[in-house]
Amino acid sequence: MPEVSRTFYFPKTAKTEIHEIKDGIYRISGFVNEYGISFSQFLVNDEQPTLIHTGPIGMYKQIEEKVKEVIPLEKLSYVAFLHFESDEWGGMEFLKAPKAKLVCSDLSSKLNLTGWYNMPADHISFWDNETLSTGRRKFKFIMTPHVHHWDSMMIFEETTKSLFTSDLFIQPGDNKPVSSDDLSESMVKLYQAVGIFASEQPVRQTVQRLARLKPEMVYPMHGSCFDSSMFPKYEDALMKNQFAFTNMLLGQKLEVS
Repeated sequence: MPEVSRTFYFPKTAKTEIHEIKDGIYRISGFVNEYGISFSQFLVNDEQPTLIHTGPIGMYKQIEEKVKEVIPLEKLSYVAFLHFESDEWGGMEFLKAPKAKLVCSDLSSKLNLTGWYNMPADHISFWDNETLSTGRRKFKFIMTPHVHHWDSMMIFEETTKSLFTSDLFIQPGDNKPVSSDDLSESMVKLYQAVGIFASEQPVRQTVQRLARLKPEMVYPMHGSCFDSSMFPKYEDALMKNQFAFTNMLLGQKLEVS
């Protein structure tokens, strides 16, 4: 049995790697064999460096070391999570970085950071189309309710046209940092098996909105990054296939009378 964290399905021994994808944006990723997917965080190096996702608690120390390969941890200015879930924000120790401020959606702030013991009160929340400048970069926040969770948001970095999509465009397997392989069919099958979307409608509305942004590089939390040439394939897969909940949850059949 691998050594595991108290979240049990994120082995501390999962190998974590870092690669610069483009323009000072780094993908820090570890493959978790038990789930068959990778878990990625993204460090955007700027005058005020930003980490998007912290990773699960079991992988935290490795992720921290990878961040320190690029910048001193003391320089980290912002830590963003795109919805309230342990793989998005399990490594909360990053908030001990002296300058780091927590960034989240307005819904995450109101729903999840209020009334809990030991939650950081000092954070910055954003609503749809609001922006954050970190120097050369300008992050635009996109509210995407029910694209996984109802507090979900995504981030579009306007300078490099980089799109951070969290659980959208998931790809199973231990994939390359950047890939031109079309894994959209595998994506749909995985969504059908895990049941994280209650309905196709909000997902398709979001996909259409994202297409209008014309992203040059997409950074999913699970799977490879891909460029604009691949976006239409994933867009078509979600627009033309059924992938919403049909009594399957994490691969298990739910009996409904």
